[in-house]
Amino acid sequence: MILIRRGDTLASEGMELCGFVPIVGQDGERTTTLPGDTVRLHHDQDLRFDAERLNEAFSTPVTEVWSEARIGRQESFDGVWLRATVCEDAVCRIEVTDQALKDGVRRPAIPLRSVALVSKNSLAYLVLTIDEQEADPTRQVRLGAAGYGPDGTTLAKKLAAHITAWEADRDAVPHLTVHPMDTADTHIPEGHSIAKKDSRIVLSYT
Repeated sequence: MILIRRGDTLASEGMELCGFVPIVGQDGERTTTLPGDTVRLHHDQDLRFDAERLNEAFSTPVTEVWSEARIGRQESFDGVWLRATVCEDAVCRIEVTDQALKDGVRRPAIPLRSVALVSKNSLAYLVLTIDEQEADPTRQVRLGAAGYGPDGTTLAKKLAAHITAWEADRDAVPHLTVHPMDTADTHIPEGHSIAKKDSRIVLSYT
C-alpha cells in the first residue's frame, strides 16, 4: 500500500492483504488462549473480549449460516478476511487444535488461522463444505460461517454477508484515508472509522 498526501489527509493508492514476520518487541497483535488450551484467538490489541465467557460459548449448539459463494478447492479465499477487516472492529483469527476438533468444535476453514468475529461471549468463524457431487471444479467448495454463543447466529450472518460481498467482486480494492484527530465529522468520508491516538483512519470499499 502507498499513501499519497492530499492536503492534511493521506490516501491509499492500492491495498492488498499480506503477512510478514512481526517486528521484535512489536506491541500489536495479541494471542489469547481460551481456558482448556485448545482454542486460541489472534487479535489486535484494541479488541476486548472475555476469554472465560467466550470459552463457555463452545458448550452451546453451533449455528451454521451458508453463503452462496462457491470456489475451487485450490482457490484462495483470503479476500474474505480482508473484506471483514475493512468493515469490522471485531475481527480476529481463530486457531483450533486437534483436541478441540475431537471435542466437537466445528472445524474452521483453516484450523490454524481462520477469520472470525467475536463479541464478549459469542463468536463466529469461516467454515467450508465440499460438494463431492458438483461436477464443476470451480464450484466444489461452499463458504459459510459457524457461530457459537448467544450472539453466534447474528455474528455468523454478518460474516456470511462479508463472504457474499467478497464473492460479488473478488477483485475489489479497499480504500484507506488518514485524517488528523481534530477533523470535523462532516469532513470524514463514509466508511469504517478507527480512532487512533493522533489520527482517524477510515476504511471502505467505495
